[in-house]
Amino acid sequence: QVRYLDLSHNLLTGQIPSFFGNFKPLDTLTLSHNGLSGTVPKTFANLTKIFNLDLSYNQLVDPFPELKVIGIDTIDLSYNRFNLVQIPSWITSSPIISSLKLAKCGLKFKLQDWKPKTVYYYDYIDLSDNLISGSAVKLVNSTEYLKSFAASNNQLKFDFGTLKIPKTLKSLDLSKNLLFGKVPKEISGLEKLNVSVNHLCGAIPANKFPAAAFKDNDCLC
Repeated sequence: QVRYLDLSHNLLTGQIPSFFGNFKPLDTLTLSHNGLSGTVPKTFANLTKIFNLDLSYNQLVDPFPELKVIGIDTIDLSYNRFNLVQIPSWITSSPIISSLKLAKCGLKFKLQDWKPKTVYYYDYIDLSDNLISGSAVKLVNSTEYLKSFAASNNQLKFDFGTLKIPKTLKSLDLSKNLLFGKVPKEISGLEKLNVSVNHLCGAIPANKFPAAAFKDNDCLC
């Protein structure tokens, strides 16, 4: 019985075989960094025990099948040719998810309107290179163990000073958005930061980051 399958970083091309859906005990499937194209087989709906799914960095297209998982822990669909618009309900409803990576997935919604079942276990969130608008404050401020949050190159618009930076957070990338307000002093606890190309103003708190992390804002000093 196949439970773990990692075929990442190969030269695989063509469509994902539909027989993958026959591996019902499968809990981890990684097909990232290949040249896979076409749609994800509808037979993926048979993978009810899938726990970790990584299809990133391929050329996969819509429609994405509705998975019937009990709960998914890590999901990465980044950098394909998906146009998901919304985060799929089978992801939103997962009670155990810790890593959500949907960069460049054609997402277009207001972030404050997204209502995941829980954000308690989230460690990693990457929503970069989409058309997400609104505010990240509610989402980030609700987490307890978040280590990395990336949402660069979107249309987020909120007061950066109201963002509560969790003590666990080590990496924050909100570059190329519409952020305004001041930079909070809590950034000093981060290891990586990029808030360039926004509309921030005011004095930059003492920090260890290069000037490039703050470039192209309205009036930072």
